[in-house]
Amino acid sequence: MMGAAAGVIVLFIILSAVLTAAHTAVFHIGSSHVRTLQEEGFAGAGALSEVRSNPSAIESSVRLTITTLNLGALGLGVGTGAMTWGRGGPIADVLIGIAVIVIFTDVVPRSVAARHPVRLALSSASRLLRFRKWTRFIWGAVSRLEVALVRDGDDELSTKERELRELQEIGQEEGILEESENQLVERAFRLDELTAWDVMVPRVDIFAWKQDLTVADVLDGLEDLPYSRVPVYRESVDDVTGIVYVRELYERVAAGDQQVKLAELSHEPFFVPGSLSCAQLLRDFQSGRIHMGLVADEFGGTDGLVTLEDVLEELVGEIHDETDVTEEEILRLSDTELECDAGVDVRDINEALNVSLPKDEHRSLNGLILEELGHVPAQGDSFEAAGVRIDIVEASETQVLRARVTRLSAPRVPAA
Repeated sequence: MMGAAAGVIVLFIILSAVLTAAHTAVFHIGSSHVRTLQEEGFAGAGALSEVRSNPSAIESSVRLTITTLNLGALGLGVGTGAMTWGRGGPIADVLIGIAVIVIFTDVVPRSVAARHPVRLALSSASRLLRFRKWTRFIWGAVSRLEVALVRDGDDELSTKERELRELQEIGQEEGILEESENQLVERAFRLDELTAWDVMVPRVDIFAWKQDLTVADVLDGLEDLPYSRVPVYRESVDDVTGIVYVRELYERVAAGDQQVKLAELSHEPFFVPGSLSCAQLLRDFQSGRIHMGLVADEFGGTDGLVTLEDVLEELVGEIHDETDVTEEEILRLSDTELECDAGVDVRDINEALNVSLPKDEHRSLNGLILEELGHVPAQGDSFEAAGVRIDIVEASETQVLRARVTRLSAPRVPAA
């Protein structure tokens, strides 16, 4: 009986040590090293790359199995000691068992893996894949429970994001982060909450050329053009066919080739859904070396236009260059009054005046005004809504261009 128990304890310790060594070796090697091993045709490199491509599945199974084996070995050791030495045995067995488990299932295998990571990783990767397959059904429910417990109530943040959040809070509490640095971190996290809809230029404000125009047709306005890229379309902006680079137009002018059509110079447009997060949009811009995207609507038309600069401004604030118009989007007139471009986000007005204009249905002040009135107002018109008075300063036949917003009621009090 005692011999069988001892044999099981030794088996559990050996299995735990092997898993620890294999896991440590596989994740000790850098990603670039793994690619090199695969390119050079090393046996086991393909399996190693597959393991590294989905680390969470392996790590969860290995961690749970090691914990079970260690607890099993410790439990058997304590039980055997109790039957052998009586009531005084378990305490000594627990202490000895913990020491044995720490040394032989953690310290020793990790040291071995650190000394021979490549050899051990290549030989262990395929076994880890089989191990994951065998244990997937056993640990599947436990892994799902683990994910559910780790998940935050409202935001399903990754582990790294939670760690960064915690570091930010500590840095803010201890005064390590300056206000500007803290704002940058906050804006970085906010990118996941913002979508292309939130930062795009609306369809009505898009500057574009018809694709049948020639370089000569647009030459007169190039000098004062504040854009480096311009969309081109067939019949309307809902049918954008490409993007023209202004510098390439100048190259054609320099070469004396001004009769070429814009359609021949256009580059393939990049379309994105309006619901795409700004964080993912930034990654797409970066990976594709793209500076401009067209926001498509549900009917295949154009909802707006978004640029790399639009996304970066959400991180670092307004970026002004020599071509930008200097008129401020929001001009504060007093503590309770401001004048602003009608294209500004309603959330920015709420924040500036500490009011609660409805922001879910309308991203811009112009959209809010048109919804409230049911028509395009004229210059000088005014109305009240949600504790503010809105005076129309400038308007065209199709939209409000500029308005004055005045807070009438006391500022809102944040909920406790």
